[in-house]
Amino acid sequence: MRPPLSPRQRQLLAFIERYIQERGFPPSYEEMRTALKVSSLNGIAEMIAALERKGYIRRQPGKSRAINLQEATTAPPDPLPPSRTCETLPILGAGTAENPLVALLRPRGLISVDSEFFALTGQAWVAALVPDDTMAQEGIRQGDVVIIEQNNQPNNGALVYGFAGEQPFLRRYVESGASFELQSSRRGIAPLRNDGKTPLAIIGIVRGILRRL
Repeated sequence: MRPPLSPRQRQLLAFIERYIQERGFPPSYEEMRTALKVSSLNGIAEMIAALERKGYIRRQPGKSRAINLQEATTAPPDPLPPSRTCETLPILGAGTAENPLVALLRPRGLISVDSEFFALTGQAWVAALVPDDTMAQEGIRQGDVVIIEQNNQPNNGALVYGFAGEQPFLRRYVESGASFELQSSRRGIAPLRNDGKTPLAIIGIVRGILRRL
């Protein structure tokens, strides 16, 4: 039995099925983004990757619109009642500041998040492992899982996740004049500065934390 899909994944799969039935070929990412009213192509790329991982579609590398439906693609019903559902989020893999999209397209795994505790609406959402103890003074430890709203324009003081060169980071975004720096909660750890010396890329804003006991 195939893994269940989130409501948004089922919506995308149904759109792809209808599109292929009507036109004989799959939709483009832009057509999917418009149909589902998703703010970015990254969100569509994540859902497509999830559909493939769960066995509902198959892609042909290097070919445009190369999405093939697998047999019996109809998604199983959500095992939880409508009043309480789970969203499946990709856990970001390795990436770089120059190419952060790789972390989205090559996740290290999946995690289910109860919608009763996290209102996953609006922007696309992902999860990530906390890479170190730079925010330990705020009770966030290495190995914790953070729930991230994708947004590369955080407000001052936001807790953000991203990449400095090839290294992932979890820091406080602090505006400094016309620029910004990314601060740790631990003494003795220098902030990451947006000074051009080390490329920085912010994936999004941390909205929640999960910890295995």
